[in-house]
Amino acid sequence: MKYLYVDQEAAQELVSERTLQSAEFQSGKLFVAFMRSEIKSLVLSSKVSALDNDEGGFIVAPALKSLNYIVFDLEEAPRLLKLDDNGILLVLQKTLRFATKHWSGLKPSSHERIIGNGKAVVFPYPIGMQTELRVAIERHPDEKRRSKREQGSAMLVYKFSDDEGEGIAEVPRLTNFRKSVEAKDSAYAAAKVLIEQTHQKTHPGSRAIAVTALDTDGHLRPAFQAGLGGWSDVLTTAQLEFVNRRLDVPHRIEGPAGTGKTLCLVLKCLKTLKDAQSENKDYRALFVAHSEATKRAIDNLFAINDQDNFFGSDKGIMGTPQTLHVTTLQNLCAHLLHQEISESELVDRDAYESKMIQALYAREAIDSVLSKELESHKPFLSKTFIDFLSRTDPWVIAEMLRHEISVQIKGRADQDLNKYKKLQRLKNGLPIETEGDHAFVFLMYERYQQALVVSAQFDTDDVVLSAISQLNTPIWRRRRTREGYDGIFIDETHLFNLNELSVFHRLTRNEATQPIAYSVDKSQALGDRGWTNEAFDLAFAPDSAAGESTPTPVNSIFRCSPDIVNLAFSVTSSGATLFTNFHNPLTAAVSAFTADEERRTTEPIMRLYPSDEAMLTDAFVRADTLAREMEVAKADVVIIAFGDDVFKELQNRASSLHKPVEVVKSRGDLEAVNRARQSGRFVLTAPEFVGGLEFLGAVLVGVDGGRVPPKGGTTYEDSQNFLSYASHQRVYVALTRARFRVEILGTKARGVSSILSSAVQSKLLSVCDA
Repeated sequence: MKYLYVDQEAAQELVSERTLQSAEFQSGKLFVAFMRSEIKSLVLSSKVSALDNDEGGFIVAPALKSLNYIVFDLEEAPRLLKLDDNGILLVLQKTLRFATKHWSGLKPSSHERIIGNGKAVVFPYPIGMQTELRVAIERHPDEKRRSKREQGSAMLVYKFSDDEGEGIAEVPRLTNFRKSVEAKDSAYAAAKVLIEQTHQKTHPGSRAIAVTALDTDGHLRPAFQAGLGGWSDVLTTAQLEFVNRRLDVPHRIEGPAGTGKTLCLVLKCLKTLKDAQSENKDYRALFVAHSEATKRAIDNLFAINDQDNFFGSDKGIMGTPQTLHVTTLQNLCAHLLHQEISESELVDRDAYESKMIQALYAREAIDSVLSKELESHKPFLSKTFIDFLSRTDPWVIAEMLRHEISVQIKGRADQDLNKYKKLQRLKNGLPIETEGDHAFVFLMYERYQQALVVSAQFDTDDVVLSAISQLNTPIWRRRRTREGYDGIFIDETHLFNLNELSVFHRLTRNEATQPIAYSVDKSQALGDRGWTNEAFDLAFAPDSAAGESTPTPVNSIFRCSPDIVNLAFSVTSSGATLFTNFHNPLTAAVSAFTADEERRTTEPIMRLYPSDEAMLTDAFVRADTLAREMEVAKADVVIIAFGDDVFKELQNRASSLHKPVEVVKSRGDLEAVNRARQSGRFVLTAPEFVGGLEFLGAVLVGVDGGRVPPKGGTTYEDSQNFLSYASHQRVYVALTRARFRVEILGTKARGVSSILSSAVQSKLLSVCDA
C-alpha cells in the first residue's frame, strides 16, 4: 500500500469507534491487517468500508461522499508501517482526530501544532515516552490544481519521523496524493458495492473477504450488562482469551488500573461454571475478595452478570452440582478454623481505624524497646541502624515496622527469628544489616504481637497461619477431594502477602493441579512487597515446574483519559528511576478513549494556594465546580486527602460548613459511594481506601512538596526512600480513579511535589495560582 485515503465521514467513524483504538480488540487487529495489505477489504459499519486497489487504500463513506479528506503517503512515511500494531493505530487515530477538529474549526490540542506555510505537526506519543516522532502534515496540498477541480479541504501526511527536516520550507512530493485523487471515484463506487453485498449476505462464514461489522453508534461502556454475551463486544482479544481459556493451571490477568481486571475475573468464573454445567459436571468455585467492601462490589458484579443463578448457590439446596462461594480471606479462614472471628477480634488492615490502631501498637512497641533494650543491644547493632533509629521520626519508624512485620516477619519468615535473619532486606524498608539488627527488630515485633494478645485481637496473618496449620493435617487431606474447590478466583492479589497467598494452593480439590485465576496490578501494592512473576508462581503452585502458569497482560485502559494516563505514567516513571523494583504498568498502556470521550476531558491542573486554610476551604468548591462543569452528581467527583491531618481536617470542615459528605474509610467501599450518589453528597476519602473505585473526576488535596512524600525535621535516607516509594504508589492509585478530570491542590509555600515535578516540566500537568 503506497497511500491511504480517508474522507471526513470515515475519519469521524474511526475516531468514534472504541474497538479501533487498540489492537487488543479483534477489530483493531483486522484494521491494522488492512493497513499492512494483509486484507484487501473491510466493512467497518453500515456506512463505511475500506478497500485496497493494489496501489493504495481507501476508507470512505460512499453514501455521503464527503468533500474533505486526508491522504497518508506511506511511501514518504515508511516508518509508520514499521511500528507495532498499537503504534500504527495510535498514530492514525491522533492524526485523524487532528483532521476532524481542523475541518470543524476547533482549536488544536496541546500535542498538535499549526505552523506556518500551510504546515501542521502532530506528536502522537505522550511526552513521557521520550520520543520526538511526529506526523508532518501539509494542510493545502496541490492547492492550485485542486482549486480548479474540486471543492472541500484536503490534507496530506507526507512525513513520519523524529527529524525536523527543512521545517516549514519543506516541499512534499505529490505523486501519491494525485494518484489517490484520480482513483477516488472508482474507489467510492467499489465501496458502495462492497457495503451492499455485505448487507445482503446471510452467512458471514461464506464471505470471500475478511469483514468485520461494527456497531455504527460505537460501543459505550455498559453499566448493567448481563453476562459474557453482553460484554463480548467490548472486551479486548486478550480479555476474551483470559475469560474463555480453560482453567487448568494458574492463570494471571495483569495490567494497570482501569483495564477491567475484576470484571474479567468475574466473567471467567461464570464462564467456568457454565462450562461445567454444559458438561454436566460437579464444580465448586471460590471467589476471594480482599475486604468486605470490595466483596460487596464483586457481589454486585455477579448479581448483574450471572444469568444462570450460580451466585449464592452455596447457600441454596444441598447437592447443587455447581456452586459459587464469594468471600474474603478473613471469613474463609474463619470457616476453615470452624469458628467465627468477630470484627472486634480482628485488626483489618483495610479499615482506617485499624490502620490507626496498628500504628499505635507499632509506636508503643518501638518506644518500649528503645527505652528498655537499646543500650544493652547497641554493641551488636550496625552503625547504620543506630543512626537510623536516632535520626528518624518515631511515627515513620512505626510505619516501616508495620511494613516489615507484614512483608518479612509474618509474610516470609513464618514469625521465626532464624528464618528472618536469613532473609534479604527489603530494598525500601528498615536498614537492617547485621544479625543484631534483625534481633532488635524482632524484639519490636514481639512487643507489637504482645499488644495484640493483650487487646484480644488478631491481624490477618495470625488468622491465616492458624488456618494453614489446619490444612496441613490428615483430616483435611482426607476431606480435600470432597470439600476442596475445583476453581479458585482471587481479586487484587497484589494486596496479599506471601503468607496469605499460601492458603489457596492447599484448597484445591486435587493437590496435583492448581486451577487458580487471579488479577494483579503490582504497582498498587503498598511499598516493596517483592512481587515478581516467579513469586506469584511459587505462591500458587509451589510444587509445579516454572513456567506452567499463564499470564495475560492487558494494556488498553478504559477508565482514564489519555491526559490522565500520561500523568500517571510520568509518576510511575519517576518511581522507576528512583527504585529499581518499582513496577511500572503503564509502559505499554494504551487509552481506549474515543474522540467523543476525549472532548469531555481537560488537561490535569495543579492549583497552589497561599495557605493550608485556603486550600482546605476550596477543596469542596473545586469538587462542586467540576461536578457542575461536567453536569454530573457530586458523588461522581471524589475528594482524596493526602495525609492523616488533611483527611481529619477536611472531615471537620465538612461538618462545620454543613457540607454533605460521605466518608470512605475502607478500600473499594462501593456501597458508601452509592449512598453518596443517592443523597447528593460528596465522597471524601484517602488514597489508601480509594482503590477499586471509579469516578468521573478527582480532586487530590495536599499533594505538594514536603507533604507528599512527607519529610520530617531530621530524616534518614532509608526512611525517606520508603516514604517516597509509598507516595509514588498512592499518587498513582489516586490519579487512576478519575475518568475525565483531575485537579491537584497544594500550597505555594510548599511548592510542587518532587513526584510531580517531571510531569510539570514535560507539560503533562499545568500549574496555576489559586
